Formats: sequence, C-alpha cells, structure tokens
Amino acid sequence: MMFQERRILKTQSLLMRNNGFTLIEVISVLLISSMLIVIAGVGLSVFFSKYQEINAYVELQAEAMEFINYLKYGYSVGSGSYTQFNGVASARAMEITGRSDEAGKGNGLKITPPSREEFPHDFIHFYLHEGVIRADYMYNGVQVNYPLYIFPKRAEQDRIIIEQFKIGDANENNALFPYKLDEPLCVVSVELKASVKTAKDRYRTVHFNTTMAMKNMSRQGLTQ
Repeated sequence: MMFQERRILKTQSLLMRNNGFTLIEVISVLLISSMLIVIAGVGLSVFFSKYQEINAYVELQAEAMEFINYLKYGYSVGSGSYTQFNGVASARAMEITGRSDEAGKGNGLKITPPSREEFPHDFIHFYLHEGVIRADYMYNGVQVNYPLYIFPKRAEQDRIIIEQFKIGDANENNALFPYKLDEPLCVVSVELKASVKTAKDRYRTVHFNTTMAMKNMSRQGLTQ
C-alpha cells in the first residue's frame, strides 16, 4: 500500500513539473521561425538574380565570339558535300560597306569567296542594320530571299543590343606593312561592342577588337 502511494505521489510531482510551453514562448518561436524564412527567401532571391546575370553575360560572350568566328572563318552556305564556308580567311576579295561614327570605317563587310568560273558573282555580306548584324549571300548564283539574323538571334533582340560594329582597313597608313601600289583590301580591323540586359535598367557589356586577314594574300609573315 505504501508503495502504491509513493508511485502516485511521484507521478503527480512529474505532472506538476511538466507544465508545457507558455504562450510567450510559442509566439517567440514563431517570430524567430518567420524571420529565418524571410532571410532565407531574400538570400535565395539574391542568389538567383546574380545567377541569371552571370548566365546572361556568359551567353553574350559566347554568341559574340560565335559571330566573330563566322566573320573570320566563314559562315556555312550550301549543304552536304556542297557546303562552303565564306569568311575573311577564305576570301578572294573584300569591300567595306556602310558608314560608322568613325571616319574611314564602315558597318559592313562584303566578301567575295574563292573563285568559281561558273558562279563569278557569289558573295556574302555581313552588315549592321537596326541593331542587328545580318547577312545576305549568293551561292551558286542564287541569292538568299531574306537577310539572315546573325547576331543577336531573333529571339534575343529584346535583351541584346549591338552598340558598335566597325570595319576598317587594318593597313591604313602602313600600319602593318608597307603599302603596295593599287593593293586591294586584304586585312581588316573589326570592333564589336554589345550589351545584354540582366535586370531592369542593368546591362553587361562585351567589347572585342581584332584583326583578320585573307589567307591567300601575297603578304608574308603577317599574323592572322
């Protein structure tokens, strides 16, 4: 009997000490939890915003370099075994077209591909028009119906802006080698500046300056 009474008293003592959480403690826990959730949400928002900005900038660099390579090594025309890459490196002749804000430089380059007697008038023409670098070309005597959108692509015109596209004679004033009488254009300077929108009123910019030369030019020792 005494043993049972002691167990009852012990149980009552434990129950009296186990009073649970007070209302103030519950509210405090809820407030702290809410603050942690808000802080975590803000941190994730900043992270994703920065990720999108970096990703847009990397894509801009890649697409700008893709265009530079098209211009230098050639844009593919034709198909299958008849594919031909027409660019500065393989050019038979070049002509600067259009105008820019710098004297002596244009915003386009017309390239005559390697000679083929049956199609002497083939060409490819890269040029800046309404903020987009486009291309017209004639291949096998047939001219493309509509200009190609080279850079930026149609889907990206609302976020990528071409600020500058300039083509000049890289040997102007004997900059690279002594001028020869009646020497045709064989080496060009290219300047490309483009920006991508990463957020409202925020842009990241890439700026390329390079020199390109025809491979079949008679000059020796010129770095291409």
